[in-house]
Amino acid sequence: MCGICGIYNPNYRSVDRNLLQSMNSTLTHRGPDGEGYFANGPVALAMRRLAIIDLQTGNQPIFNENRSIVVVFNGEIYNYRELRTRLEHKGHRFYTQSDTEVLVHGYEEWGDDLPRYLNGMFAFALWDGNRRRLLLARDHLGIKPLYYAFLPGGGLAFASELKALFPVERWSRAVDPLALDWFLATRYIPAPRTIYLGARKLPQAHRLVVGDGEPLRVECYWDFPFVPDESSDLQTWSERLRQTLASAVHRQMMAEVPLGAFLSGGIDSSIVVGLMAQMATKPVRTFSVAFPGWPGLDESVYARQVAERFGTAHTEITVEADVAQEWLALVRRLDEPFADPATLPTWLMARETRRYVTVVLTGEGADELFQGYGWYGWPRPLPLPTFLTRPLRRIAQEFLAGRRGRHRITAHLAHDFSTLYAESVLSSVTQAEERLRLYRPDWLARLTSMAPLSDLDELLHETADYPWSARMQALDLKVWLEGDPLVKADRATMMASLEARVPFLDVKVVELATRIPSRWHRRDGVSKWLLRRAFSDLLPPEISRRPKHAFEVPIGAWLRGPMRPYLEEALADGSPLWTVLRPEPVRTMAKSHWEGKRDFGRELWAFLHLAMWWKNVKG
Repeated sequence: MCGICGIYNPNYRSVDRNLLQSMNSTLTHRGPDGEGYFANGPVALAMRRLAIIDLQTGNQPIFNENRSIVVVFNGEIYNYRELRTRLEHKGHRFYTQSDTEVLVHGYEEWGDDLPRYLNGMFAFALWDGNRRRLLLARDHLGIKPLYYAFLPGGGLAFASELKALFPVERWSRAVDPLALDWFLATRYIPAPRTIYLGARKLPQAHRLVVGDGEPLRVECYWDFPFVPDESSDLQTWSERLRQTLASAVHRQMMAEVPLGAFLSGGIDSSIVVGLMAQMATKPVRTFSVAFPGWPGLDESVYARQVAERFGTAHTEITVEADVAQEWLALVRRLDEPFADPATLPTWLMARETRRYVTVVLTGEGADELFQGYGWYGWPRPLPLPTFLTRPLRRIAQEFLAGRRGRHRITAHLAHDFSTLYAESVLSSVTQAEERLRLYRPDWLARLTSMAPLSDLDELLHETADYPWSARMQALDLKVWLEGDPLVKADRATMMASLEARVPFLDVKVVELATRIPSRWHRRDGVSKWLLRRAFSDLLPPEISRRPKHAFEVPIGAWLRGPMRPYLEEALADGSPLWTVLRPEPVRTMAKSHWEGKRDFGRELWAFLHLAMWWKNVKG
């Protein structure tokens, strides 16, 4: 695991080494064990290393035999041993034992198709000196991040985090109005947008190529199969799922440093720990977190049951943090607005876990693959004409503002799938009609369209023929998973220099899960029905039957208590919020929340994050 960055500019004879070092130094938390540099003419590459595999000879950059191809790499390639054997049989010579080296030889063999052969979590930059071209690529699910910014003259800068692009001049850091609209709708900004007009995220399963005489292009190299396989019966699916996930866990247990697992006591992390325990030669190190005074976050009792079942070496981390100060430290390290409340407890847990291990396996991704979220069980919209549903939705939104369950209720009044998904599933903070009332007129004039629907047209068209639940699942995997849970997991763990691996998002598991007919994912109102069945004998019955439990961060209470001074500051005269929003409706929401009349925790949490980002990061 590492952090990478670099610059390509066809107009440069050489890249400023000091600039490259400034970029790389911002990524030290991602790689505290070392650094590496390469510069030659128009290209410069740099990396920070968190040593996991091949501790002795795995330093980067890594070259091919004649040093004409060079790569910097962030992540892990879990099938690198099989790829190495194939490449050695074809005559390629290796000089390290690292997974990184398969990239340069794989590129020699397969060219731009290289990412398709990889099973792992990765983002890499590869320079082909003979052809004078740069290849960037990101893993199939978007587990590892990769950002890039356009430079004058056809160049670009790239990095694992946006902050590493800040030392580079001459790219636009103006706020993207539609990206900000996404944030206020959903609490995150999905790929390919960033908060800045001049920077982009490389989307999951995409590569970027640019070089001499080769204009920049971004293209998809893989997609989810989503063609239900009706040839297998229930028992066969259960066996295939168990075997495939077990193989993924085995692959992801490779490491030359201490390794463990996050254990919440939910079904997903419990399955991962159970499989690890079957394969390990000594007790698995597991970690759960207890938050005294935060009952919605404390799942330690369930984690202890699972730890006892599998005989793990269990560490229960008790966090008694100053919420306000820890949150302020966190938000200052985020490069763009991101308001998932679970980021704070995840970071605190990762920070303590890093004292014991360098790598953890987690249960991330199972809800998206096996239809674990509540919205998969929502009834379909009422068959009403559009001229009725639109005014009824507006009335319902106003009446239900600040009340629990409003998104599920308004989903009944969506006139089609697109509206239901965009406004009731994705838009967990505010819906379009609400934001129209919140924006300043001059800011609203800058919006040519409204998120999320404006950016979903292509995806909605591509999935138009999918069954209802499979279509929702596809959009969750392509928008929500990459935009929120994976960003939370990467940022929270890497800020603590802890590598988090996600066996459920192994490519083989994903390709299997997206071929399973939807009727086996949810049955008789039970979510993840097939997953529970496949591992029913592995887990304690009370865990196997346990319904999904969200990580309930008490942001409503925080905003009335320790976080209130920060919110008051964010709503004061002169706040950067008023560049975008009208003060009157926002302050009315805050007053109602403080008085306990309505719960506007989600909305106010997003407003607070936006204000603090504007003050501390954008400046």
